[in-house]
This record gives sequence, C-alpha cells and structure tokens, in this order.
Amino acid sequence: MEIPAEHMAKVLMLSLVFGPDTVSTANMMTELAQGLQECGHEVTVLTSMPHYNPAQEVLSNPHYRAKLPKLYTDVSERGVRVIRVFMPLKGRKVWRRALDYIWFQSLTLVIGVLKAGRQDVIFVPSPPITLGLNGFLLKVLLHGKMIYDVRELWPDVPVRMGLLKNKLLIRLAYAVENFVYRNSVAITSIARSFNANLEARGVPKKKLYFTPNFVDVEWLKPLPKDNAFAREHGLDNKFVIFYAGNIGLSQGLEILTKVAVDFEADRDVVFLVIGDGAARLHLEQAVKDSGLQNICLLPFQPYRRVPETYATADVSISPMKLGFSYDTVPSKIYTAMAAGRPVVAAAESDTETAMLIQESSAGLVVTPESAQEMIDAIKQLRNSPELATWMGQNARRWVVAHYSKTAVIDAYDKAIRRVAQDTRL
Repeated sequence: MEIPAEHMAKVLMLSLVFGPDTVSTANMMTELAQGLQECGHEVTVLTSMPHYNPAQEVLSNPHYRAKLPKLYTDVSERGVRVIRVFMPLKGRKVWRRALDYIWFQSLTLVIGVLKAGRQDVIFVPSPPITLGLNGFLLKVLLHGKMIYDVRELWPDVPVRMGLLKNKLLIRLAYAVENFVYRNSVAITSIARSFNANLEARGVPKKKLYFTPNFVDVEWLKPLPKDNAFAREHGLDNKFVIFYAGNIGLSQGLEILTKVAVDFEADRDVVFLVIGDGAARLHLEQAVKDSGLQNICLLPFQPYRRVPETYATADVSISPMKLGFSYDTVPSKIYTAMAAGRPVVAAAESDTETAMLIQESSAGLVVTPESAQEMIDAIKQLRNSPELATWMGQNARRWVVAHYSKTAVIDAYDKAIRRVAQDTRL
C-alpha cells in the first residue's frame, strides 16, 4: 500500500551501537531502522563504527574497519542511510568506556549537524542517558522533535551497581534524566513497569508509549537441537542450560558456579555461556577457580548463527542480581521464547520480566541471587520434558502474537507519525 508523502517523517536515529555489532541493542536498532524505512519514513542513522564485539569478518571488512581509520562514513546500508563515526574497539575498563562515550557524543554532535540535514524526529535509544543531551541539541539545531527510547532506567542502573556513589554526581545524573524527559515529546519504553515508574516521577502519561523488545519470528524459529553448532561443540547429546548476551555487572553470572556444582555428577548436563562484557574476565576466573568442567564459555557468535545457538538449548536462563530487574528487561528472554525454549528468569515478582514469563506460561521465575531456586527450576524442567516442551510452545505462541517485529515496529511507527504530525507538540 502506498503511503501518502505527508504522513512520512524524516527520522534521525542516534544510537551508540548498530549492526553488525553483535549486542542485542544493535540488532534491535538495525531491525527498527529498516522497519521504519519500510513503513515509509526517511531514516538516517547516526552511529559508531562496529566496536562492540564485532565478528572477525567485520573487523577484516575495510568498509567498517579500514587500516587507515576514517573520521566518519556516510553510506546506504540495505536502503537506510547510515552515518558512522570512528569508535575504538570496546574496552572492559569503566574509565576507558566513559572516555569512548564522550568521544562518541562529541563527534556525533558535530557530524550530525554538518551532515544529517533537517529532521522531523530525533530518535534516541538509551543507555547512556547522556545521549539524550545530544538528542536535545540535535533537535534544536536540526529543527526536529525528540523521542527518547528507554531500554534501561538510567541512572538507576549505575547507582544500583555502585558505579555512581558520589551524591553530587548522582544528583547531577538524575537532573540530566529529568531534563531529557522534559524535552522529549514522546518516551517509548520496553516495559510497562518502566512507564509506571516514569509516571510516578511526574512524566505525563500522554508522553508514554509501550514498545517492547521484539523478535523477527520469521528468522528466529524453533530448530532441531541436533544442528551444526551443537555438533561442533559436542552438545548435540547433552542437556544444555544456555545463557547468551552481555556478561555484565548486573547479571551476576558467577552464580552459575554455585548452580553448576549441583549438576557436576550428571555428565549429560552442560552450562553454555555465549557472550562478553565488563564481567567476562571475572566469570572466567570464577569458573577456573571452581574447577568445574560442565561450564562452557564461548565468545559472541556471528549473527547468522544465533538461531542455531538457541536451538542447542534445552533451557534458557536469565540470571540477574537483586533489584536490577526493575531497571531492564533482558532481550535474550524474547529470543529464547521465539526459539521455543523454556526460560528460567531471575526477577522480582512485580517486574516486567516476571509478568512476561507468568502471563505467557513460558517458564519459571526464581528469586534473584538464589542458586537453590535456580537449581530447583532447572531440575524441574530436566525431570519433566513434557512440561519443558509445553512451556517452549507457549513461549513461541506468545512472542508471535505480542512481540513480533511487525507488531512492535507498528507501535513505533504510530508514535513517530503522531509526533511528526501533531503541531501542538
């Protein structure tokens, strides 16, 4: 169906990560940009060179990582204009990543003003919250309106982690957050609980939209457990407890050494962890110190292999430290559900994560940081294959019905059209 030109919007997406980076937010923003372009919008993405755990084939591609680095590139990628600024490969040290953020924000502001052109909507996914400041400046300089996309509640996350302890800095961070919310004409978020939190903080309800994480259910489907990836790693005849994604400070993945020891005598059980992040080295050391042989750590896999990796799983787990489920919803849960795998998620009962698992009957919810509850949940699914199969089927049906790429991009499309067309905003 042809979309009337007057209903289209020029959208500038300012995102720290974008495909082919392998982190989930990069995949999500790539799919969203392409989806909005297909809806009839004119999308420009302002982002970084691939730097967040890129695959080797990306590192060797001169388009992304030339021997003589370019300050920026401006090309069309699958029909979407993508402006990339130079970014060093992601480091693990917090101070180094903070400097990289400052570099990214400074460069995107200059390049965005010089190259992006006038825009109707500036779309800014978080974190970090400071990107909202760039969004504000770009909306003023490019004469647009800002939509802020809340994927984690910041600065709640770094405060809860203990990364922000100075009271003055905490007050400043919340002041920045409130400034960004006030200067956004719309706020999209991945959790209903986030919207309730923001409304309680004084954000007008009319600004808030529920736009959950989504999955391309045509690409990510239930596949046979016996697949090439499983055979390569000797997992085709194992009961695999699977984690994929960011190995960060909020997940507390060291709990796996406490859980895995309970299954050590069962040679058919393997804990498979795929990913990287600030806590990867700590996890590697914890596994080494434990002497456990039933935990397998692998780096991020190429995006095309994601369906195979999830198909290898019998149970997908999502550990989380106490309190952190209030600030985020792990996208890995939606991915596991699309793959038709039951989920064991650590989350408080009144969080979006718990609501998702319970309303879909897609798995089991356990108390964060409780190794025993996670052990019991895994054993329940291990000993009741019919229950695990039933939950996996429920998961797949629920994602197709409520969290497909088509359904969620439609929600973003409606928000953008309303913002672009409403002269009162």
